Order: sequence, then structure tokens, then C-alpha cells
Amino acid sequence: MPDSLIKQQYQSLHKLLSQYRLPEPPSSLVQQTLNFSNDVLGVAKKHPELIFAQIHLYKTSLPYSYNLIFCTCLLTALISTRNRFNETTTQQLLCAAISLFAFEQSTLNGSPTGNADQEHKSDSSGSIKRSFGRILTQYQQGVWLRGFRQVQWLNKDLKRHMRALSGSNVDVVCVAMAARLALLINGEKGNKKLGFQAAIHHLLQYTSSAEAPLLAPLMEFPSMTPPGAYIMLDDGALGMVIGVCDTSVVCYPQSTSGQQSKHTAHFKVPRSRIKRVYPAQKMKQFSQLNTWWGKNWQALKQDSKLAILSPFTQSYKMSRPPATLTAIQGQLNKPVQDVKALSQAIAREPAFAQHLRHTASQSSREKLPSKDIQHGLMMHGFERSGSIIMQQALLSRLNQHYFPLQHYFINFAQLRGHVAASIAKAADIGIPEQACTLSYFACVGLFTHPQLKIQLKWQPLNACAYDIRSLIRCVKPEQLRSHSISMAESWQQPRHEIVALGNYHDVHYIDAQRSSISVKLAALLGISLMITRELYFASAQRCALSQVYWQNALNVLQISEEDVQSISQNAFSVCHSYSPV
Repeated sequence: MPDSLIKQQYQSLHKLLSQYRLPEPPSSLVQQTLNFSNDVLGVAKKHPELIFAQIHLYKTSLPYSYNLIFCTCLLTALISTRNRFNETTTQQLLCAAISLFAFEQSTLNGSPTGNADQEHKSDSSGSIKRSFGRILTQYQQGVWLRGFRQVQWLNKDLKRHMRALSGSNVDVVCVAMAARLALLINGEKGNKKLGFQAAIHHLLQYTSSAEAPLLAPLMEFPSMTPPGAYIMLDDGALGMVIGVCDTSVVCYPQSTSGQQSKHTAHFKVPRSRIKRVYPAQKMKQFSQLNTWWGKNWQALKQDSKLAILSPFTQSYKMSRPPATLTAIQGQLNKPVQDVKALSQAIAREPAFAQHLRHTASQSSREKLPSKDIQHGLMMHGFERSGSIIMQQALLSRLNQHYFPLQHYFINFAQLRGHVAASIAKAADIGIPEQACTLSYFACVGLFTHPQLKIQLKWQPLNACAYDIRSLIRCVKPEQLRSHSISMAESWQQPRHEIVALGNYHDVHYIDAQRSSISVKLAALLGISLMITRELYFASAQRCALSQVYWQNALNVLQISEEDVQSISQNAFSVCHSYSPV
């Protein structure tokens, strides 16, 4: 039942916040907060309308601090979810949202104290926060700690806070915006409560153009008429928004002493009929939630014609290739190509079609536009087209969720892909595009290793520069290799490429006396990693073993130092997205 579900969340929050009121925060507080955040995300996925509606339903039976903290937590989840943040990152940000206000509960609730007592409490609170910061550092909760540091700005005015965020990481901005919206919606320091639309508008007045896009996805969901909001229609009737559709909302009628609603159950109404949206309203009894989001609502949601919007966009499993890609590869693997059937298969995925046409245009000397998919296929050739589409499919999977180092990893992978393609061309190893694709698979571990989802700094090791396990400091570095191999296998890459992925870290495998295609590709992977590292980190340091590997790889590939220098110089001009850490 909806009431018991939300009650459970507040009961868990009560238990958690009691720990934050202790004179010294226990180390177990980290795990307790993580568990609570994980539970909130789980409920949000199953019952998004119910959980996010709580932002706009003020519980009069609970302290102001509980309402504010839970609201901040939900707004953080909403912003991060709508911006496709990685789930691990989102969980950490929810923890940051909770801890922002958790040490100020007595102040938030207006506990009467003298000035001297207030000063003592302020000093004590500061000491506790510093102690808590040290705990977060000890447990390597970097994203959480970065968001928690915004606590120092919450007593300052909105304009100064937003100005201070300029150039900050997107996750930090997410938490800060959520906290500020929660304060506006719940009425900060006795100020008038603002509705969701008014709060967004007020926040945007002080938000720079760099940070404002974070709020853009909220226009679709929860929209300016979010679940939980009370609305007035053009005929004066009142209702509460239960769910949002594309151009309409589903409401539950609300009667007043002056007007009885003509509706007795859930009803759908166009957004154009909404004349007013009210600020957060008081909710006295949790049992009301059963009327609004109970069995009738769940039955109504099953109606496909209703098309209720969800805050959660579809995520794609990286463990298997997209069905559209499989169909394209099936067409390409036929002995005789059916251009029409292949074009139709590509057209089913607009992103593939657009990428194919764009790259075809860019690869032509005159930069002639590609007329259609068939023209793009002819310009590229079938083999190159297959590799190019594979690259697009793989990168879109790797790039679908935000995490702090995501941007840097994407830039690194693209730079390495260009270097690998250039080496393949210089060494005359197959088609360059396929070498680029293979290098993308070699970088997969950067996007799938669990620890790297919350890591903030990129610190490579100096030894064995040809081995991806030395590319970044992390626990279980062998996963950086094993994930690449398993991904290539599940995406049905050629056997000799998988063999190269499994062996390119081995200096003894790179042997000019055994110059099979797997050995050549292994040498290509290793030396492309070394070149990219040196470019990306502006470092030319090589250990003795790396130097041995380098020379062996050059011998296997039959390319010169001059070739490598030319490849390196060209990489800077082509990869404009290059951005060193």
C-alpha cells in the first residue's frame, strides 16, 4: 500500500537522522546512509509518481527538517536520474543531499536557544562536520564528500552560492541545485513557499548558462505540473496531479467547501486547461496516499493508451550488442550484399544512419554531403561501414550514464581510437576503422569497473605503460582487461581480435618472429596505449620494460620512430576533444 511504503521511508529516515544527532558521528553512519539512499532509489524505480510526489506534499505530523531533507534527497534523485547519471554516482549524491542538512536538525526545526548556546552549537556543528568529512575521506566516498562540502554555502544567499558553483563538477551542481530548490519549495527561514515552476524560475535567474541545462530535462518530467501538485482548471475545479503524460495530466478530484467536483475518480485533462499550479500543500494523513496512488491508479497505469511518462529513461545492457546492430552485422556477413536490405536495417536505428552519413561526408576530400544511407555505404564500403556503426553502438553504450571521470575516459578512448587507426594504416593491417573499434573494446574496462564510477582523480602508474592495468590506480585492476575481453566475446568480435585483447599486455607475446595477425593487433593495442598515454598526460617517461615492449612492437608492426612521430602530431589536429586531466 502507498501509505505504508512512504511511512517506511520516513521511519527509516527518522532512524538515520537520529544517528546524525549524536555528539560524534559513528563510522557506521556511512553505510547506513548508503543503504537508505539505495532503498529510496529502489522505491523510485517501482513507484516514480508516488515517490516524487512527496516533494510537493508537506507532512504536518513531521518536523520541518524531515520534510526538507527528504525533499532534497528526492530532488537530487530527480535531477541526477533525468540527466542519466550513473546509479552509483546518484546514490552518492543522495547521501550528500541527506548530510547537507542532517547536522542542522535542531536549527532547522527552530529550537529555542540563547545566543551563547547558539554559538556553542554552531562551533560544535562545525567540528562534527569536519569529523564527518574525515570519515568520508577514510571510506573513499569522494563524490559524496564533494557534494557535502556545499554545506558551507547554504547559509549564504542564493546568488552568491550559484556564482560560487561556476566551473564546478556537474555532480556538485546537481546537489546544490536540489538543496536550493528544496529550500524554496519548503519555505526557507519563514519565507513563502514557492511552487515547483516558480522555484525553478527563481533558481534559473541566478544560474549560469553552463549549469542551467541540468534543469532542462525536468521540463518533460516532472514538468511544470508535477505529481503531487494541486492545480486549478479553467472551470475553477481543483485536482491533484497523480501522473503526467505528454500533453496532459492525470488528476484526482479535490473538493472544497465552496465547490464540489464533478469527478469522482481519476480523470485526464489537457495541460492547456490548467490555469494555476499551487505550492506544496499540507498532508495530514498518510492514508490519503492510498486514494491517490492505490489500486485504481495501478490499474489505470496498465492502460497503454494513457502513456504515463517516467523519469527513468531506458538503459541498454552493455553485455550484449543492440538488436539493430546484430541485424546489420547479419546483413554484412552474407556472401552477397543486399544494399537495400542493409540500408533498411541501418535505418531502423536513426543514430546509426546519422553517424554513417556524417562520417561519410567527413571522410571525403571535398566534404561532400551524403545523400542517403545507400550513398554513405558506397562512400565508405561495406567493411568500413560495419566498423563505423560498431564504434557508434559501442560508444553510445559506454557513454549512456554520467560518472565523474566519464568525459575524460571518452576523450581518452577516442584519442586512442584515432591513434590505433593511424598505426593500422601505417603498418598496413586491415582497415583502420576496425583497429579503431578494437581499441574501443580495449578501453571498455574504464567504463565498467565499479570503483571507477565514483573515482574523482585519474592517477596512472609509471610502470608497464603498455598494460591497461597501469593506466589508473584502482582495486582489482585485472578487471580492466577481463571486462574488455568478455565484452568483445559477447559482441561477437573475431577470434584473432579477442586473442589480441587477452595478450597485448604480455611483453613476451610481442615477437617479430611470430608475426601472426593476433600478434600484430596485440602490438597495435599496446603501442597505441603508450602513445595515447604520452599525449594525454603530456609525459614521455618509460620504464625499462616499457622501452623493450616499444621496440618489439615497432619491429612487429614494421613501422619507424618517424612514423610514430607523425601519428602523434596528427592526433592533436584531428582529436579536437582532447582534454588532459
